Amino acid sequence: MNMESGSLEKATRSDASPPSVGNAAIGSRLAAILSRYKEASIAVVAVLLVIYFQIGSNGGFLTTQLMSVVLRDTGRLGMISVAEVMLMITGEIDLSLSSTFSLAPYLMVLMSITWGVPLFVGAIIGILLGIAVGFVNGFITVRLRVPSLITTVGTLFLLQGITVSIYDSQPIVAPVEEPFNSIFGESLYTPSDSLLSLHGLTAFSPFLWALLVVVALALVLTKTRFGLHTIATGSNITGAREIGVRTDWMKIYNFMIAGGIAALAGIINTAEFSSADPTAGSPFLTLQAIAAAVIGGTSLLGGSGTAIGSLIGAFVVASLNNGLVMVGAQATTSDIYLGAAIVAAMILNVQVDRLRTRRRK
Repeated sequence: MNMESGSLEKATRSDASPPSVGNAAIGSRLAAILSRYKEASIAVVAVLLVIYFQIGSNGGFLTTQLMSVVLRDTGRLGMISVAEVMLMITGEIDLSLSSTFSLAPYLMVLMSITWGVPLFVGAIIGILLGIAVGFVNGFITVRLRVPSLITTVGTLFLLQGITVSIYDSQPIVAPVEEPFNSIFGESLYTPSDSLLSLHGLTAFSPFLWALLVVVALALVLTKTRFGLHTIATGSNITGAREIGVRTDWMKIYNFMIAGGIAALAGIINTAEFSSADPTAGSPFLTLQAIAAAVIGGTSLLGGSGTAIGSLIGAFVVASLNNGLVMVGAQATTSDIYLGAAIVAAMILNVQVDRLRTRRRK
């Protein structure tokens, strides 16, 4: 009897132990993924949001029509957001990107209808203008030692004033020049088209452009010396200078990159709506982009950030803006949820950073 009871007890213990061991293994794997990939936590949040809105809207959230809107908003926000990421990693910020977003395409369209300049040429000039604005912001910040927050607030109002005064604050209908419009944002999709056709892809062209820019910058940050120096500038500027990194120029270069991306985003937005609106880039656009960057895992203190995470964060913001309306929430309450999401994301990012630090030890 004693032998039977002992065997039974061992069997019971062996049967009971696997679930706890399995749960511990799953928890360890999850912790490893979260500590290794900054984008993992916000990706989980994005998936949960999609499931919630899909159920709450009775299957209406994942329809082609709504997802086209969500992904187009994601593309616009994502490009501004990844531009901010490049600066936030260096410890700087640019609040004037929304004004560059408005001014560059506005001048492009004006040059087209006034002087007959082709849109492709006007787009290049607009992007060069954005890069020049970024250089000015970077020079004032780095050389004249004016905090970037103050510098770019001044540039924000300066560019916004210039844009609204050029044509008496009136939107301008953009000319249609194919293939420029279809490449940069015009949707040719109809219900009879396949999503995998050329017309189907144009329904998501702003998102595809954002994805291209984000992937390119992600590779720059992780695979190039420029990316390494950018991160070093934000994480330890004194140490970076001691090893020969030209930290002042790294900041200026990233201001220029951010300005060029903001100009490109504005051009894509104008091609999408066939109109150049001087008020299209409101300061709220920049704030939402910064929120997307923070939600995606970029630190406001510098030295840490992720391009891919910024695009996922932009998707979360765009999903909140559109999904809440689908489930019956008032449009005015979206800011409440967005603010709560930012706070929650910051708490989650801090905890994940602590987990990452513990695992390194």
